[in-house]
Amino acid sequence: MATHALVVDGLVKAFGTKQAVRHASFSVARGEITGFLGPNGAGKTTVMGMIMGLLEPDAGTIEFFGRRDRGDLSIARARSGYLQERPRIYPDMSARDYLRFFADLYGVPDASMRVKEVLDRVGLRTAAERRLGAFSRGMQQRACLARVMLHRPEFLMLDEPTLGLDPNGVADMRAIFREMKSDGVTLLFSSHQLAEMERVCDRVVFMREGEVIAAGRPSEIAPTGWANGGLRAEVFEAMDNALKAISAVPEIVEARQVGPQHLRLHLKASPGDARTARAQAASLLSAAGLTVLSVDVDMPTLEDVFLGLTRPECVAGHEPAAALM
Repeated sequence: MATHALVVDGLVKAFGTKQAVRHASFSVARGEITGFLGPNGAGKTTVMGMIMGLLEPDAGTIEFFGRRDRGDLSIARARSGYLQERPRIYPDMSARDYLRFFADLYGVPDASMRVKEVLDRVGLRTAAERRLGAFSRGMQQRACLARVMLHRPEFLMLDEPTLGLDPNGVADMRAIFREMKSDGVTLLFSSHQLAEMERVCDRVVFMREGEVIAAGRPSEIAPTGWANGGLRAEVFEAMDNALKAISAVPEIVEARQVGPQHLRLHLKASPGDARTARAQAASLLSAAGLTVLSVDVDMPTLEDVFLGLTRPECVAGHEPAAALM
């Protein structure tokens, strides 16, 4: 059995003279939740369309559940579901009738029972008889998610699945994703709600200007500034005195206040592992006459990574500290 649900290698797609995707390569491990990140126009939706067979790549290969040939890919895609960013609905249908229509179309066994299950799962049980045209944008999104779940897909790809959802809806969607992962489903989804992605994703893939520029955990794809000993320290002394004392320590190249008694530090040389870095920082602060209450690794958030990889100097050619495939 293949360890990856999806492997894309060197995908290329142009629309006329516009190169939308440039040799994109990444993989999605079975049973994991992978986030697909990048600014608008990065090429994410085009890549998703090629993965699902809606667009033909100009070059490159797609491997789905270990299958590469065109016929085998069609079989593999039948084990998948795809929720597009703005999926279409039939506004005059009730939610139940809409799902029953697709259940019959997909040949879902015990269709009535399965429709009831997915309505419950996406939180639409009490709205099952209402017309989809009367639904809010978020409720329509839930109904469409229920549709792509009908045939119990092993791989689910979602383009902005939380678009239009209120905070409660986003939290519900997060619970659905985690439940599906526990059932062994592999998920790949794009979103601009970075904090939410950080809560549920095992790994992320980052695109920019048609290229995959980084993949891995946030700490692995952090821009250069984060890779150089990023630490958060709490000290007892007043900040003005603490910063003055630290300015005389050559091994600490940057220190700034990030809380009432907290500092963010960059060491001159990365010690190699988090435990050693914390010990070194504590020793340096103590030697400077400061009372150290705690030192922790200040890991980058997805927002930090996103902003770091799209800041002007990075776009101009500075690469992230690590781009792991």
